[in-house]
Amino acid sequence: MKKVIFLFASVVLIGTAQAQTKKNYLIKGEYLRGTVLKHNEHLKNLVKGPSEGIEFALEYRPAGEKDWHHFLNFPTVGFGLNYMNLGNPDTLGYATSIYPYLNIPIVRTAHFMLNVKAGGGLAYVNKTFKDTYNPNVDINFNNGAIGSRLNVFLAGGLNIEIPLFKGLNLTADYAWNHISNGSIVQPNSGINMLNAYIGLKVFPNFAVYTPPVRENRPDISRRITYEATLSGGIRELYYRDEGKKYPIASFSLAAYRPMSNRYRMGIGMDIFYDGVFGAVNSTDAGNTTDTEFKKTYITEKKSANLFRAGISWHHELILGRLTAGFHLGMYLYDPIKNLEPYHQAKEGNVRKGLIYSYNIDVEDGWFYTKAVAKYRITKHFFASVGLKTHLQKAEFIEWGFGYRL
Repeated sequence: MKKVIFLFASVVLIGTAQAQTKKNYLIKGEYLRGTVLKHNEHLKNLVKGPSEGIEFALEYRPAGEKDWHHFLNFPTVGFGLNYMNLGNPDTLGYATSIYPYLNIPIVRTAHFMLNVKAGGGLAYVNKTFKDTYNPNVDINFNNGAIGSRLNVFLAGGLNIEIPLFKGLNLTADYAWNHISNGSIVQPNSGINMLNAYIGLKVFPNFAVYTPPVRENRPDISRRITYEATLSGGIRELYYRDEGKKYPIASFSLAAYRPMSNRYRMGIGMDIFYDGVFGAVNSTDAGNTTDTEFKKTYITEKKSANLFRAGISWHHELILGRLTAGFHLGMYLYDPIKNLEPYHQAKEGNVRKGLIYSYNIDVEDGWFYTKAVAKYRITKHFFASVGLKTHLQKAEFIEWGFGYRL
C-alpha cells in the first residue's frame, strides 16, 4: 500500500488506547535491517549500505468495547518509536520516527498469529539537503531525497507473532517504510525502504488477561453515502527557487458503499489546482523566468495550466469514526501532459492520449494516487489529510474538511 493515514489516525488510535483496560498493554523491542530503494539517480549514487536500526513500541489489546474491534478481529493498537540510518549516515543521516499503527489479525491460532500492519506518523531526519549540499559536485551526488528535518513516516506490511513462553512472544515484521515531506520543502524525492524486523514482545499481565469474545454486533449500514471534500496546502517546485512556495488545492466528489463491516469502496471525481504550473520556466519570446526547473515546458502564465481533473477508484478501511485508505486515479483533463518531458515539449512534438507510456523521472504521467485519512467530527462533517503521488513521487500533502450525506 502506498502511502498511508497519518495524523488523524493518531487522534483516533490514541483515543482507543485510552479506553483499553490498563492491564492489556505489551512492550515490544525489535532490530531492523533492510534495503533503501534506489528509485532515482541521486539515491543510486548515495546509498552505500542497508538501512539499520531499532524500534520500541507500546501496544494495547482491545477489550472489545467498540464495534470495529469485533469487526476487525480485535486488532492491536500500537505506538512505535523507530530509530534507523538511511543507508548512508554521512549524507542521508538518521531518522527518528514516532507513529501509531494497527496490527489487524488475518490468522490467529494458539501458536501463531499473522497480522497486516499499517500506520503513519512523523519522522525527524538529522541530515537534509542544506546540511550536506556541495555546490562543487553534481546535484545527483547531493542529498536530494530529504529537504526538511520534519517529515511524514509511513509503514505498511506483515507481522507475525509466535508464543515462546507465557507472556513472551517472538515477533517479526516485513514492511515498506517511507519518509518524505510531500514537496513542502525541496528537494524531496523521499526515501522508500523494505525493512525486516525481528524482536521480542512482553505481556506483563498475561496471567490475568482474559481475551475478549467476539460478539455479533449490528452490521454497518450498506447504504450509499456521498462526500464532498475541499483541501489545500503549499509546496515548493525547485530547490534553487530560494524557498518560493505555491498554493495547492483539490476538490473531490465521491460516492461510497460499505462492502463489509470493515471496508468500503467508492468512485470519485477530482479537480486539482497546483500553483507550480503557473511558473514560467522558458525565456522563449522574451519571457522572464520564474524558475529554472526544466521539467514542464511553460512559456507563459495560463490559468488553464493550473488545473487537472480525473476520476478515481477508492478503497478505505472503516475504523469507527476513522476511514483510511488509497485512491487510484486517472487524469481526464491534463494540459500538463503535452508540456512534459521538457525538451520534447520544447520541440513541439508531444501529443498524448488518455493512457500512454511514460518515464516518471521526467514527467508525471496519467496515473495518480492518494493516501487519505478522514475523521468524522459530527454526523455530517469530517476532517481529512492526504498525500497525492505520481507512482513513488510525492506531489503534495493536503489538509481539508468535508461533508457527508
